[in-house]
Amino acid sequence: MPATSPVSNTYRNVCSNTAIGILVCERSGDPPFAESTFIRRLNELGTAVGLQLYAFAPWTWDASSNSVKGWSWSQEKQCWEACRRQLPNVVYDRAWPETQEEKQRCRLAIRRLRAAKRTTFLNGLLPHKGKVYETLAKDRELAYAIPPTSRYQGPASVASWLSRHRGSVFLKPIAGSHGKRVVAVVRSGNGTVNLTGRHSDNRPLAIQGVTEAAALQRLDRWIGNRVYLMQPMLELKGPSGEPFDLRVLMQKNKSGHWTLTGVAARLGAPDSVTANLHGGGTAASAEDVLTRLFGEHRGAELVREVRRLSFLIVARLEQTWGRFAEIGLDFGIDRSGKLWFIEANSKPGRASMRSAGRDAALAAARQPLSYARSILLRLATTDARRSPLDNGCSLATTDARRSPLDNGCSLATTDARRSPLDNGCATPGRVIHEFDHL
Repeated sequence: MPATSPVSNTYRNVCSNTAIGILVCERSGDPPFAESTFIRRLNELGTAVGLQLYAFAPWTWDASSNSVKGWSWSQEKQCWEACRRQLPNVVYDRAWPETQEEKQRCRLAIRRLRAAKRTTFLNGLLPHKGKVYETLAKDRELAYAIPPTSRYQGPASVASWLSRHRGSVFLKPIAGSHGKRVVAVVRSGNGTVNLTGRHSDNRPLAIQGVTEAAALQRLDRWIGNRVYLMQPMLELKGPSGEPFDLRVLMQKNKSGHWTLTGVAARLGAPDSVTANLHGGGTAASAEDVLTRLFGEHRGAELVREVRRLSFLIVARLEQTWGRFAEIGLDFGIDRSGKLWFIEANSKPGRASMRSAGRDAALAAARQPLSYARSILLRLATTDARRSPLDNGCSLATTDARRSPLDNGCSLATTDARRSPLDNGCATPGRVIHEFDHL
């Protein structure tokens, strides 16, 4: 039986109070988009609590009909089915564009969706890594965990860094992900330089025993016009000498409070410079790995420190760049036992959460739905359904009181602000803003 079915011309309207859209990059083939296993799991969990989920590519949005080409999993037929759907009120971004052309197409389509303000994005947008480091380094409680960071500015900048930082440097793209196109430059004892990293397709990169001048010229050609950051080559080694880090998944619950869903250790291949699962790494229990490396007492201390920093970091990120539903945080611990913040991800993977325990793995999928469902319930009092008069006001289905103007709008008792239209209707979006402060 095929796993996908062709798109139907039937327009299927769904109740906006229960619909959640999952942003994907649609592609030809089977399955029709990346992360299909995870999105199928979201469909199953959402159905169990009365939610209707469908995946859609942002460029399929038709503004005139306010509809998208939505993909839903059919449990009965065991395949993905597509038809036109109403644009949902809440959107969960899990789009993973692969090519530069697809990235540009996706970026422009999402920008168009955001500008139209017809839906609420579950997660905000983080800026590039450099801005994140700069912001967190200014916080007195976080600065000690932020590694020194500089912009790559050509071969001379690397040579200078090597002289000042014990002959090694780690370079990463300012807007990269999954450990792609990272490279470590290390001076060896015989006057040569070794380069180790990963290509854009995550294939290993290894150049050994070349002169420093030649290595830095090759590195410069490899980087090209891309913007890179330089950081110390931290000794983040696991029990067998493999690279390792810690992945923390922070998520909001149905009340809008930040919770720590789980902490997992990620162990890379022995010859790799990253521990990312996309680069062939494996996940393990954070407690077990830290106990093996630092002993039970220090291992437990490090877990507590990671938890404390995680709550501080997401609070600072949200204070600076707006509301988020979930953020993945990566930490490294060097051989001396010092904790380092590596990076934050506003579109985190969750495969490693299986190693954090069954409860963490289940919560990793459930939490975004619980939070989204709470937003939908609150949107029902402001702008879940538009007024039939098309006057920019919501039909607040949870508020029985009618406007004294009898204009089809409710007196949204949760919003004290008046509409700029002065039409007796609440300003859309206020309830979400207040809810996120709970």
